[in-house]
Amino acid sequence: MSKLLTPKRVALLAVPAVLIAVGIAIGAWNATGSGTGYAKAGTSSSLTLGDASGSTVADLYPGATGNVKITVTNPNSFPVSITSVSQTASTSITSDKGSTCNASTGVTFTTQSGLSLALGAGATSTFTLSGAVAMSNASANACQGAVFSIPVDVSAVSNA
Repeated sequence: MSKLLTPKRVALLAVPAVLIAVGIAIGAWNATGSGTGYAKAGTSSSLTLGDASGSTVADLYPGATGNVKITVTNPNSFPVSITSVSQTASTSITSDKGSTCNASTGVTFTTQSGLSLALGAGATSTFTLSGAVAMSNASANACQGAVFSIPVDVSAVSNA
């Protein structure tokens, strides 16, 4: 072996090389940060009700209950679930037969709660509310064949 590269000299040269490598590894910087991220919630639009009179079935007569059809449009970008339908406060049920066959002749609507009627984003659907309307025996004979208009409010929650 040459006198320049003796084991002692190799060991002495290796120590500074190792120290330099360790110094570089320790000298690497770590970085962290904190701050605030942001997200924005959209706003909901009101559901709209359309004319469902064309899909009604003549199942109402004095002393009986019948079905109510509602057509609802969801203009939102998320699906909803309709949870209740109630008659709009301070409104009257009317008919296409005129004043002789309106709510004063015994047609009533029963609030429908605890519903779970799914309505997709941007969708329109017609729903049947079974047994939601009743006609008493006080209903006028002029109500035969009448289509009743019942102003209703619909409540829904997001169903995403």
